[in-house]
Amino acid sequence: MGRSGGPVILIVVDALRPDRLSPYGFARKTSPNLGRLADDGVILTNYFVNGNWTRPTTASILTGMLPSRHGVQGHRDKLGRTVPTLPEALGNAGIPTGAVVGNGNAASPFGLHRGFDFYVDTVGNWDGLPDARQVVDGAMPFVHENANRDFFLMLFMVDPHDPYHAPGAYEDLFVEDKSVPLVRSPHWEIGEYSEAQVERMRSTYDGAVRYVDDVLGSFFAQLKDLGIYDRATIMVTSDHGEGFGEHGVFLHSHHFFDEILRAPMIIRAPEMSARGGYNHFLFQSIDVFPTVAELFGLLPDVDSQTQGVSIVSSLVGPERNDPHRFVVSEFNNFGIRRRAIRSYERKIILQDPADDAEFAATVGQRSLLPSVNFARSTLELFDLSADPFESVPLAAAKHLAKPRWQRLYQIIRDYGDAHGDLESLGEPRERVDKLDPETLSDLRAMGYIQ
Repeated sequence: MGRSGGPVILIVVDALRPDRLSPYGFARKTSPNLGRLADDGVILTNYFVNGNWTRPTTASILTGMLPSRHGVQGHRDKLGRTVPTLPEALGNAGIPTGAVVGNGNAASPFGLHRGFDFYVDTVGNWDGLPDARQVVDGAMPFVHENANRDFFLMLFMVDPHDPYHAPGAYEDLFVEDKSVPLVRSPHWEIGEYSEAQVERMRSTYDGAVRYVDDVLGSFFAQLKDLGIYDRATIMVTSDHGEGFGEHGVFLHSHHFFDEILRAPMIIRAPEMSARGGYNHFLFQSIDVFPTVAELFGLLPDVDSQTQGVSIVSSLVGPERNDPHRFVVSEFNNFGIRRRAIRSYERKIILQDPADDAEFAATVGQRSLLPSVNFARSTLELFDLSADPFESVPLAAAKHLAKPRWQRLYQIIRDYGDAHGDLESLGEPRERVDKLDPETLSDLRAMGYIQ
């Protein structure tokens, strides 16, 4: 598996958990088409996101940088004009680039359209949030125009995101007890829901996943009819996962448990030497930029622009994988500053004291997010080899004396100073003062703003 010599299609499905997908072993038939794609490719089992909500992770995908580096962390942040992007690098090499983005949080109001030749998002294109079919239909003019060329296309589908729903019969496809009321948008932390209610949420979510999968099956068929599929590299991933109360929290954002940070990554490429297997190396959102760049033969020219590594290189040369690699995920919004670091076996979640004034101005009452600490820094340590579901935090004082824990703690404690953010690099941080009515409506619909 090396340079693809064909189109590269990146499909991002919002809030998609890998453990709700058939190729990851889920018993429900939520994703038979992704299963067939996986049979023709490779499944990454240790792929994680660098942000726990849409905008910072999407920016990390498009820049190959951590949120503290690219600067898109808070609800008003937009991507700075001087931060290099993947579509810009591809465009400079003469490669056509297109995107259809169904979530306004990942779109042009926040500078995430920069560099794309063809771009469709929620500003002026749909009445409300589009479904997966509308996203694919929006991309087909670009696909047809470039059918005989190498191109890069990003599709961003929002269907599994709350408020939980699915079109027509898909909504109740996996629901066993329809008498249970559906809570379409649970609260992050203070909602109290019965197991039956949680199961109803999960089942409707699964129906949305199945709808996306059926649309993708149709899309893949169109690619085959156009002679594109066999020569294309297709990557399917997510911007984050979703919590269903596993740690007393729902939805995403704010937290760093694996149900929120672990994402799927399925890759199908034309020149793979083995197909239908699993890979367990540690990868993350910032690896997408160098991976796509390598598929188009642009490495090492753009290597210095990113903080990630090429997944292609790691799969071709397993000896290049660092057994001590770690993933950093960051959240810096609403006055809450949390970050996490995880290796293969260990995770540390660090919470700095929250900014009282910013929290009050954005979230409001402290009781809405009782996990937020305003007085002191807090630490949570998890031994993932012995406790993969992060059930029992370890005693920090005892374990931080051990060298491997101490190394991770020092990295995450000093990460901003050690690696720098935009401001420390002399770059201006850009913010949005006013949003267009359509984006405001979409963000309200998804619960990002009140």
